[in-house]
Amino acid sequence: MRILGVVVLVLTLMGTAVLAEDGDTFRSATAGFEVTKPTDWQYLTAEENQENLSRIELSDEELRAALLKYATVPLVATTKHPEPFDDLNPSFRVNMRPLGELAALPATEVLGAFLPQFEQLFEEFELAEGPVETEVSGLPAAYVRMNYTLRTGDDLTFPTCSELWIVPRGEFFFMIGAGTRQDEATGTRKEIHDILKSVKIEH
Repeated sequence: MRILGVVVLVLTLMGTAVLAEDGDTFRSATAGFEVTKPTDWQYLTAEENQENLSRIELSDEELRAALLKYATVPLVATTKHPEPFDDLNPSFRVNMRPLGELAALPATEVLGAFLPQFEQLFEEFELAEGPVETEVSGLPAAYVRMNYTLRTGDDLTFPTCSELWIVPRGEFFFMIGAGTRQDEATGTRKEIHDILKSVKIEH
């Protein structure tokens, strides 16, 4: 459970690809979810998703193996720049998961339970904000912002800022993850938050 749970969070924070969509607004009637990306942002392919995941270096080899084994295509994901991109590509990604045994916990406690594991996995980890209560599309949610150094297999390192929102709804919850450079040199967190504002979730 620890490995699988962390895999889900790592995929949400660092994955940058999805099956291609047409147009700027993604809608899923099944999930009751809608989001609109900026016109100059990209939807990517599932193959690029797997390639990106294979480049990630983690201190825990068991987790890295599980990351590749259990990787799944997200509900939707988008990046600012076309891949391949030779720097940290700002990304916005959404997964939907069953709450299961987490159903009785507030969203802030769900986030808080995973933070010690992130601190062990990533270099120069710093909790910048949260977990705090917030709202997404009018629903109670939780938010956290983390800074760390992301290392890839080609020995590149990137000062990364990851933001994560958990939005419970019924028996499921949405995990919304976004990544940018800490210095915002390749894309800003304002762009991320503008995308978040476009999210519509059926209540």
